[in-house]
Amino acid sequence: MSAPTLQIPRDVIEPIIQANITTAIAQALGGSANVMEKAISTILATKVDSEGKPSNYSHPSHKTWLDWAIGDAIRKAARAAIESNIETLQGALKEQMVAQLTKKNSPLIKQIAEGLAAGAFSPEAIKWRLTIVPEKRD
Repeated sequence: MSAPTLQIPRDVIEPIIQANITTAIAQALGGSANVMEKAISTILATKVDSEGKPSNYSHPSHKTWLDWAIGDAIRKAARAAIESNIETLQGALKEQMVAQLTKKNSPLIKQIAEGLAAGAFSPEAIKWRLTIVPEKRD
């Protein structure tokens, strides 16, 4: 006669095992509060590049993630403030530009003309192409 066997479904056993493993790991690491503290301090101290992505090598311009996040937030707030103020000043800026362009002997007009002339006739801007096509004779 064979010994009786007891079969417990896998979906009942797996959560129990997983819970015991999680508890054992948390205790080994010093409790869940300690694990969270270590994880947060690691993230905040991670060296990142100028885009906030973790970096595998050290570079003088790389900062901690916390420093990068603070700088990024300040840059975004400053940009938003500048953009909102420029929108309110747009009419005044346009009037000032028109006034400068209509002045006789305007320094702005002089600068624009000099810039256009220098750019149009600079060796970098002028490109010559020569195409030779032989004449077909019948």
